[in-house]
Amino acid sequence: MRFIIFKKPSWRNLALWGILLLVLITYRENVTAVFSGKLKPIYSATVNTPSIGLTFDISWGEKTPGPILDILKREGVHATFFLSSPWAEKHQALVQRIVADGHEIGSHGNRHIDLNTLGSGEIEQEISSAQEVLERISGQKVRLIRAPNGAYDNKVIAVAHKLGYRVIQWSVDSLDWKRPGPSAVVNNVLNGIRSGGGAKAGDIILFHASDSAPDTIQALPTVIEQLKNKGYTLMPVGKLLSEASGTWPPESKLDNESSPK
Repeated sequence: MRFIIFKKPSWRNLALWGILLLVLITYRENVTAVFSGKLKPIYSATVNTPSIGLTFDISWGEKTPGPILDILKREGVHATFFLSSPWAEKHQALVQRIVADGHEIGSHGNRHIDLNTLGSGEIEQEISSAQEVLERISGQKVRLIRAPNGAYDNKVIAVAHKLGYRVIQWSVDSLDWKRPGPSAVVNNVLNGIRSGGGAKAGDIILFHASDSAPDTIQALPTVIEQLKNKGYTLMPVGKLLSEASGTWPPESKLDNESSPK
């Protein structure tokens, strides 16, 4: 008969296990994110109303936002504007006009870099520094964020949720930044990049109001008119989510735990 003798662990091993346990407890949200593989941003919403989220990203330029705001005001439509904080700091009058016209402010981060290339601490700094600027200038509480370039991973989502944000992507891409021409932008939204992918209830449309997307000014009136003719109501993402019973993909988890605090 063989006897197995267990050696008493050394103080050094105990110390290492203690440190590991402390790290797991301290960073449990990020550890869960890394291993779960289930954290996603919100691409669209499940709604029982003919509602569509309208969004615009702005990170540079000053020629395009004004005409777009004129169109939205004329059409009686409100949207969410995801602003980078350096742009907002430099164009405070435009930010205040966006707010005065009844639109929602979301964060497009601080530096226009892929957040998924950063560590958790750096991601938190990027989001928090942008929040301070955007809230100071706009007077709004900012709790929606669209990651620059749409780049995310579990770590980005986990940090954003920790800070009380919902991370917003899009389900309909106008591709206006490619400058394909106004008619192509209209087609991308109404009919989809692929057949059958046009905007429908619960979708979130991505436009840009940066100077990199001049086609948007000419395309937007037609998009709004056609969607209204189909019975849709265009609105900010925050309002869309307030009407939603769920979000897609399921891993984006629209529930009380992930709601902004």
